[in-house]
Order: sequence, then structure tokens, then C-alpha cells
Amino acid sequence: RIIGHEKNLWVEYSALAIKHKAVNLGQGFPDFTPPEFLKEAWSDAVNVPSAHWYTRGQGYPRLVNALSEMYSPELGRQIDPMTEIMTSVGAYESLYAALTAFTDPGDEVILIEPHFDSYSVVVEVCGGKPVYVPLKPDGDPTNANNWVLDKAEFEGAFTSKTKLLMVNTPHNPIGKLFSAEEMEFIARTCEKHNV
Repeated sequence: RIIGHEKNLWVEYSALAIKHKAVNLGQGFPDFTPPEFLKEAWSDAVNVPSAHWYTRGQGYPRLVNALSEMYSPELGRQIDPMTEIMTSVGAYESLYAALTAFTDPGDEVILIEPHFDSYSVVVEVCGGKPVYVPLKPDGDPTNANNWVLDKAEFEGAFTSKTKLLMVNTPHNPIGKLFSAEEMEFIARTCEKHNV
């Protein structure tokens, strides 16, 4: 299932950054040690016996409670931290878990291009088919918000096999923030196609 996906752009970029003595902005490779206050806080944290226990699989209770407190007012309702919030150790893990939970062989998954490098790989590993809809520059391409979604092309990507749409805002990697109007259009289109 992974044949054809042997390359990883981060491995390639890291090698190129080393070869050309460039700063690698794609990954964190600091060339300095953390400040003393941070090292002391880390030391204090790992010296608490409970720091070495397994936590609940859906997320550390203090963290999910803090997320509930932060996002409940924004969403205008109380979010139950124990049943409606789940955390992961990073983007790859959470994307893999979500895509493998909802993608069956033959399902189509709409991906807005450009996209995070793992999206299409995980869709294909699950037996799904990526369907690409590109953002296109309308004006200065160096301004992230000048990248737009062609509504007809987006709606035309939906078929009876469409199972999921991957969308994030700000969009990774270009940083575009979808407007409220764009998000409403995306939501209406998903509702129309039962996605």
C-alpha cells in the first residue's frame, strides 16, 4: 500500500538545506539551547511522579479542559472536554487517525491544493482516491488571501463516491484564511452532497 510513497519531502528539504547551507524553515532544528527558565520548568515537571504515568488516550485532562474553556465561548456552547475533544501528538498522527477512521477503499477525498504532504498518501494507503481542487491566485500570488477556490470547479469535484473534504484555515502551506463567505459556500456544498 505504500509503494510509490517512499519519498518524503521533509527528508528532501532537509538534505537540500544542509547542502546549500540554508535555513530550514520547514522543520524545527534550533541551533541554541532553551532558556534556563524553560529548562527549570521542564525539570520541575518531570520530577512529579504522575508525569510518568499514561494519560487517557483522548488527551490529558488539564489540556482538554483548557481547550474546552477556550473554545466553548467562541462556539457559543459548552464543549464537553471528555467526549467532544481529542488531542494527538501531532498533525501526522491526527490526520492518519481521522482519515483511516472515515475512508474506505474506493472512497473519494477532496483535497484543496496545495496541501500538507501527507494528505494524499494517507488517502491512498486507506484505498481511497484523492480528488484535487486547486486554489488559484487572483492578484498578487505572494498575498495568501489572493488565492481563491473556483466555486464551479470545487462543486464539480463532488461525486456519489465523495466521502470527505480536507480543508483547513489558515490553509497549509500558503496561509490563506478562508473568508466567512467561502466557508459558508464550502459548508453548503458539503451539505448538498451529504459529505
